[in-house]
Amino acid sequence: MVPRGVRQYIEPMPSLSWPRPFDAIRARLPDVARFSLPVLPRQCLLCGSWQSLPCCTACLTTWRPARQRCLRCAIDLPQRRANDICMRCEDQSPEFDRAIAALDYTPPWTSLMADLKFREATALAKPLAALLAEAVAQRPHRVDLVLPVPLSPVRLRERGYNQAWLIAREVARRRGLLARPDVLQRTRDTTRLMSLSTEERQAQIQGAFEVTGALAGQPLRGRHIALVDDVMTTGATLQALSLLLRAHGARSVSAWVVARTPAPSRHDRNLLEFPPKGR
Repeated sequence: MVPRGVRQYIEPMPSLSWPRPFDAIRARLPDVARFSLPVLPRQCLLCGSWQSLPCCTACLTTWRPARQRCLRCAIDLPQRRANDICMRCEDQSPEFDRAIAALDYTPPWTSLMADLKFREATALAKPLAALLAEAVAQRPHRVDLVLPVPLSPVRLRERGYNQAWLIAREVARRRGLLARPDVLQRTRDTTRLMSLSTEERQAQIQGAFEVTGALAGQPLRGRHIALVDDVMTTGATLQALSLLLRAHGARSVSAWVVARTPAPSRHDRNLLEFPPKGR
């Protein structure tokens, strides 16, 4: 029995996890046409209540407890530290200057992130981006340009959209910032990184990105960049992109992610080691 006043998380049924055809069609329309369409009622993907959003406001609050996070890599800190930096970042800092995460990559968020990424549930990008924008607002810092982590052309054709761009443009809109989807390119497809070790991820991602010729050099020189992705696990992708942006003159790089894989237990602690610098 669920105690009075506590909301119960309901594991989504398959029919709730998959997007409604209306949402898939809506996502592919021009902005003017898309926003002129009526908002149809739907069920919250977490609790099943009927409303107009893919996730109700109550669930977005209930399943997002406050976390003390490392200021450099955004991993959750089991206990408060004097400088709010985890031991791993004290030993070896990542290439990006700071990382901001809205929530932990744990249920029920893992299911929603998979819906957004693999099942065309693009309507989820807006509420998830709102959570990220809120987290960013709590740590003010200068940003000149917001860039999504790019997909390879092969993966983009398969999926039809880049979930990182959907999130990035909404966060930028909410924060009054410029966002561009065409500055970074993924030059080759890679094996899905989620199942790989840190070393395998680093090998896969090496040389997989480039800055487009039209924007290379001067437009990035001296700028403060925010990289946006849906999930950060080891940080290998964001690490590689940070090195690339710094090589093109970026003054600072921030990593903004909706979800951060939480700190592992002792037996698999090595899974969250950052790739060695300069490799």
